Amino acid sequence: MSNPKNLIYFGSPLFSAQILESLLALKDIKLVGVVTQPDKPQGRAQTLTPSPVAQTASRLNLPTYKPAGLDEANLAHLKLLKPDIFLVVSYGKIIPASWLATPTLGTFNIHFSLLPKYRGALCISEAIKNLDSETGVTLMKMDSQLDHGPIISAQKVAIDTTDDTASLTTKLTQAAVQLLADKLPEICAQSFTAIDQDESKATFTPKTSFLTHANAFISSEKIISATNGINASEISALIRSLTPEPGAWTKLGNREIKIINTSLKDEKLQINLVQLPGKSPITWKQFTAGYQNITNPK
Repeated sequence: MSNPKNLIYFGSPLFSAQILESLLALKDIKLVGVVTQPDKPQGRAQTLTPSPVAQTASRLNLPTYKPAGLDEANLAHLKLLKPDIFLVVSYGKIIPASWLATPTLGTFNIHFSLLPKYRGALCISEAIKNLDSETGVTLMKMDSQLDHGPIISAQKVAIDTTDDTASLTTKLTQAAVQLLADKLPEICAQSFTAIDQDESKATFTPKTSFLTHANAFISSEKIISATNGINASEISALIRSLTPEPGAWTKLGNREIKIINTSLKDEKLQINLVQLPGKSPITWKQFTAGYQNITNPK
């Protein structure tokens, strides 16, 4: 076997950290560095907290870089590691062309959709919201445009009617781990093929800034109608696409209610678990028992 190729990993969220750790089992690559977002304030105390990828890299004793900007000075540090491959999995910054061109074998990306469908960051939630029966993971060679580069391989993943964004992310992460185990050796051996995307089929997701508490509001009229079988599948999909973050919510009377879990039964929406601000989650049965005056609309 030839010498392993030097790989620098770019990523930030938890699922990306799980993919990073899976790479340790691959013999064809050597993880020589990790690039992630700078530490960000979190919680009520606004404590500066490393990204999940940074935390995993620290535990694995991997050199970690958290550049505020992707300039030539920061790139010079990475060049010292003699990278053959950059692998990008939900890093969260636009990577400049000079960075993309640095590794000897190229810069590659894992994207959680079947490209060219759902280019952009909200690819998981959009697939659920749009009632798609399947989505997938795409491995592509990156170019300077958003999720635009030629496709090396893709793996389909079924979407169940019970999947929310969290559970589908777990499925896609598992598929990505397997896809990289299969295809990174081909990249290292330069034996892969890549096919240009069909631009006529490209679709784009909203920006992450769209995922706000205000935009997660669903009127009580729509939810009550769905419990009576009107547009139940669509409302169920919308709620699941907003779960766990930012969390679908509605108002009954003057009370704000977060909708944590629903299901479909006999083509009607079933509300299973809700939460009032500052309170622990409770079942819908518990809620209706305590607030009968606002949960029995005429």
